[in-house]
Amino acid sequence: KGNPLHFPIRMPDGSMREIDRSDEILQYFAKKEIDALVSVGGDGSLTIADALHKKGLRVVGVPKTIDNDLDKTMTTFGFDTAVEFASDCIDRLHSTAQSHQRVMVVEVMGRYAGWIALHSGISGNAHAILIPEIPFDLDKVIHQIRARDAEGRMYSVVVVAEGAAPR
Repeated sequence: KGNPLHFPIRMPDGSMREIDRSDEILQYFAKKEIDALVSVGGDGSLTIADALHKKGLRVVGVPKTIDNDLDKTMTTFGFDTAVEFASDCIDRLHSTAQSHQRVMVVEVMGRYAGWIALHSGISGNAHAILIPEIPFDLDKVIHQIRARDAEGRMYSVVVVAEGAAPR
């Protein structure tokens, strides 16, 4: 549980400090005659697995993160499901946005990677997609929405990745 490289412990005076317990893990693996670790996860899990590998443990890393943000992978387990679900939600919002003449803003996960927003926004026919990789200009987004209104399309759907930020 938690990160064994930065494991929190309470000191006798009640304060907290972090310790590295990775050597204990290596000792446990050796004692139990476990040959390797299969780490299934994303940033955190695979960073820990990499640190253990650098200390001599054999490791197999299986990329599983909905963010699809792991280097040297085409796609990660969980990404397609996240995009499918977000696309379905975005698609369903169109009728509500249109019938109530509203701008719907949908935030999707992704931390520092805009893959979920980009893929689900395209497949869900969003009118604007904001991603962390490209800082956005709010005036341009507003202009796009107003242009739709001027054309008689009095609704818009904007998809925003959680890490998106303005210029």
